[in-house]
Amino acid sequence: MLARASVSGDESALDMFSWKGAPLRMGPQEGLAFYVSTADGTVHSVDEQCKTSALLSVEGAIKKLLYLEKRDVLAVVTETLMLSQYTLGPEGGAQEFMKVKLSSKTGQNVDVVWTESGLLITATGEQVIRLWDLDGDDNYVLSLNETLGFERGEVINCAAYCAAKALLAAGTSHGRIAMWKMVLQLGGSRGDTKAQWKLQTPTEVEGNVIQLQWGSSLNLLAANNSSTVRILCEHVMSAHFSQQVAAVQLSPAQLSITLFTTGGHLALQANMHIRGVCVTKDAVTIWSGKQVTVFELSGTAIQHTGSFPCDSHVVAVHGENLYTVEPNRVQIRTPQGTVKQLLTFSKAEGNPVLLAVCQSYLVVGTDTAHIRVFDLSRRDAKALCPAKNLAEQIAHLGALTSVKCNANGSQVSILIAQVNGRPDHKVYFYDVEMDTVAHFDFFVGRPSSGVSQSEDSERQQPQELAGRCPVSHFWDESEPRLLVCETVPISSECSSTGFLDRADVLVVTLFCTQEHGPLLQDCFPRAPGLQALLALDVPYYYFSCKPGESDPAVTSAPAPAAPSPAPGAAPPPHMVSRRALRDFVGLENCEKATRDAMLNFSFYLTIGNMDEAFKSIKLIKRYGTREGACSMACAL
Repeated sequence: MLARASVSGDESALDMFSWKGAPLRMGPQEGLAFYVSTADGTVHSVDEQCKTSALLSVEGAIKKLLYLEKRDVLAVVTETLMLSQYTLGPEGGAQEFMKVKLSSKTGQNVDVVWTESGLLITATGEQVIRLWDLDGDDNYVLSLNETLGFERGEVINCAAYCAAKALLAAGTSHGRIAMWKMVLQLGGSRGDTKAQWKLQTPTEVEGNVIQLQWGSSLNLLAANNSSTVRILCEHVMSAHFSQQVAAVQLSPAQLSITLFTTGGHLALQANMHIRGVCVTKDAVTIWSGKQVTVFELSGTAIQHTGSFPCDSHVVAVHGENLYTVEPNRVQIRTPQGTVKQLLTFSKAEGNPVLLAVCQSYLVVGTDTAHIRVFDLSRRDAKALCPAKNLAEQIAHLGALTSVKCNANGSQVSILIAQVNGRPDHKVYFYDVEMDTVAHFDFFVGRPSSGVSQSEDSERQQPQELAGRCPVSHFWDESEPRLLVCETVPISSECSSTGFLDRADVLVVTLFCTQEHGPLLQDCFPRAPGLQALLALDVPYYYFSCKPGESDPAVTSAPAPAAPSPAPGAAPPPHMVSRRALRDFVGLENCEKATRDAMLNFSFYLTIGNMDEAFKSIKLIKRYGTREGACSMACAL
C-alpha cells in the first residue's frame, strides 16, 4: 500500500520495491502456511490448500502480528500493548512461552518491529524509541539528541529496521528521520559482544512522519506523512584528496576544503546537491548528475570558474581538463564544458562508468568489466594499451566497483563485485606492460604469487587480515610501488571468536611491482575518530575525520596561515587528519632524497633483501635518519 501510494499506481516505479535477489527456495509443500489475525483476538493458520484453522486466541483485538522465520516463533501485540510469544509445533499447534506488557504513551499509535536476532523495537509516540532484547531479557531506550538538529518535544511515531545495513530509521513528529547505526563492540573479558547504537545526523522531510519502509534495493527508504510519500535514496558523503588539497562534504550542498601546503581551511557553499567532488592544487570541481561546476582556488578565496549541464555521474580532473562519461565514450572538456576530445569505446568494451587519475594517467572502467589506461601528458590523451577484458581473467566477476592507476601508469588496482552481488575479498592488479593479472587475497591475508616475504611473521599480520575484504584503495601520489587499502570483516556466518577480536577497519599497505607482485608492507587499525581513508602521499596517510574527534597518532593539517574568519562567522570544521607511515615517524619533514632512500629500504626489507636494504641506509645522509633506519632494521 505504501509503495503504491508513493507512485500512484505506476507499475514501473513499483518495481523499485520488488525484491530481485536470489530465487525463492521453497521447503516441502506441506510446510507452507501463513497466519491471519481477526478483530476478536484469534489467530488462524492457512495452509497451501487454503484450509483455515484456529491457532490461538488472546484477550482484545490484535494490533500487530509478527513471525520470526529463523526461530519459527509467532508474536502477537494487542491493543492494550500486551506482547505474547508462541512457539509453533510441527503439527500446527502454538505454545505460549513469554508474555510481557509494553509501555506506551496513552492515546498514541504504536509501531512494532521485530528483527531476526530477536530484538523487538517499539515506537510509541514518545521522545524515545524502546528496544527489547527478548533473548537476553534486557531492554533499553534510544533518545534523540538536540545537538544533532532535533528539537525539544519532538516525538517518534514509527520505525523501520534494515538488517543488511544494521540501520534503524525512525520518523518524527517534526518531519525528520532519525538514523541509528548498530555497532558491535567487545564487552568484558569473555569476548562477548554488545550492540551500541550511534545516532546519525537526521534527514529532513515535510510534515509528521507516520510510516517508514525500506525498499528492496536497501538504498531506498519511503517516508509517509499522510499527505505525501517521499522516497529517499542513500547518498554517501563525497570526499577527495589530490596535490595536498582535500575536500570533504559536510551537507548536501557544503564542502570543507583543507589546503595542506598553507594550512588553510575554506568552506564552499554550492547551489546544488553535490553528488561528487574532485580537487587539484588549483581547482575544486563538483557535480550533481545534472550539472558540473568548477571553482578556482585563489589564495584564501574560492572563485567560480564555469558551469555546464552534464548528466555524467562521475568526473575526473587533470590540469585544465575535465573528464566526463556518456554511453561508449569519455569526453575531455574545458572548465566551461567545451568538448576537446572524445575517447571512444566499442559496444563490446562497454560504457565507461569509472574514472581515476594519478599523476598524468587516466584509467577508465566500463560496465562490461573492461579497463583502459591513457597517457595525459601530451596535448591529446593517448591509450597506453588496448582495452582489457577482466572477465576473462577474474572468475565470478559481476561488475567493477573501483579502478585506480599508479603514478607511472604501469599498474591498475581493481575492486569488484562478484556475480552474486557480494564484494570480492581480493584486490586485483593489472600489469599494463605484461598484460597479466595478480591479486592479494584479504580472506587469507596473502598474495596470489610472488617471492616469499621475510620471516617476520611474529607480527601476526596475515592472521589479522584473514576474513576481510577491501572497501577502498589508493596508490601513492608519486611512488608507483605503494598502495594502501581499507579492509573490513566479511559479513558472513563466522563462528570464530577471532573475527570479533580484530578491529572493524584495518588500513593495509602493500608494495606491488612487476617482478614481485603484491606484498604486504604494514597494517594497523583505523582509529575510532577517523571516518575514511582519503589518500596516500608519503610520508602521510590522509583520513576524513569527525569534527571534534582526534587520535594521538594522527595529526591535523598545519596551523592555518590564512586570515581568521570575519566576526560572527563560524570557521569551517577541520575534517581531514593525517598519520605518518610507520617508517616515516620522526621523518615527516625529510627531503626527497631521504624519502626515496627510506622507501627503498622499506621495499627491500619487505621482500627480504637485506643487502639492498642496508645499501639504501647508506644513501641517507643525515646521521639521525640513518640511525633510525638501522634501529628499525634491528627491531625487525
